[in-house]
Amino acid sequence: MTIKTPHRRLVAVLAGLLALTAPAIAQTRANASDAFAEVHSRLTRAVDTQLEEIRAGSPARATASVAVKTSTDSSTISAPEVSLRRVNLARERLLGLRVDAAQIFLEEGVPLELLVVAEIESGFNPLALSPKGARGPWQLMPATAERFGLRVDRRTDERIHPVRAARAAARYLRELYDQFGDWPLALAAYNAGEGRVADAIERAGTRDFWRLVDLRLLPQETLRFVPAVLAIRSGGK
Repeated sequence: MTIKTPHRRLVAVLAGLLALTAPAIAQTRANASDAFAEVHSRLTRAVDTQLEEIRAGSPARATASVAVKTSTDSSTISAPEVSLRRVNLARERLLGLRVDAAQIFLEEGVPLELLVVAEIESGFNPLALSPKGARGPWQLMPATAERFGLRVDRRTDERIHPVRAARAAARYLRELYDQFGDWPLALAAYNAGEGRVADAIERAGTRDFWRLVDLRLLPQETLRFVPAVLAIRSGGK
């Protein structure tokens, strides 16, 4: 089956970038937590740069200089030793899930840079489950998932379905943006809930996310989540 543009471009771009970053992962060792964050951040920036070109209508070019920089930067990357097989499996999962989600985000009119939401929330892990009950790569709560057409019951939980969950998450993000008018507030609502953000806005008398941060009217998790998404988003431009 032939993959249609821009899906075909996304496959080529992401496959090339992930292949070029493999040596950095395979060769490094020690300091697992910091290392994973560093490799992940560089990969995300390189991929998002190329996704932005696709979104803007530019030719899809897996530019070697951009991708190679993620693995041959002047600083040394440290990462845990893992088997090549496990690295390849992780790369394949990230590629497949990210490409599917990217196509859905394009169709739903959501910025491709916001794919990092799933990476931050779960590492694109379909089986991720939070203590509060959020589940799947997009960490959707049951009520939110059902609101956007997913089945969640004792027999079936479609929050773990990569494509259906991505569609629900994209529509939810789009709705939040339409409701709150900017992405910082929309992301805050995605993480903390619309009611929590609406209440914070009413109490503060402002729709400025950073003012809400200064006033500590949002949960600590949200105060970390939103800047993290925005920072990675900016890093990819």
